[in-house]
Amino acid sequence: MLAHIPLVLFVQFAAWLFGKVVGIPEAAALWLGCFAACAVCIVREVTQREYQWIEASDEGKRRNMPVLVGLKVWEWNRHARYETAVACTVAFLVALLVTAAH
Repeated sequence: MLAHIPLVLFVQFAAWLFGKVVGIPEAAALWLGCFAACAVCIVREVTQREYQWIEASDEGKRRNMPVLVGLKVWEWNRHARYETAVACTVAFLVALLVTAAH
């Protein structure tokens, strides 16, 4: 159910590691990772919603899909909203706790 959490932590760690390699300050790299991780989760759910719309509507043709249909968060199922919110909260808390500890 909470499959996004390991993904969020991986993306955040990868961004932090990349930041260390290229000389970005640690706090900036952690927050960059936080935003990147949240973006990955949100984009995944947007894509899932688009595919759900395509399967359910107009003979499965993408060209008939309304613009930005995947961004209608109120049409996401409860699981998608919950999992995305929890994953983004975890990424935010990791960045907040690690930067506060330094």
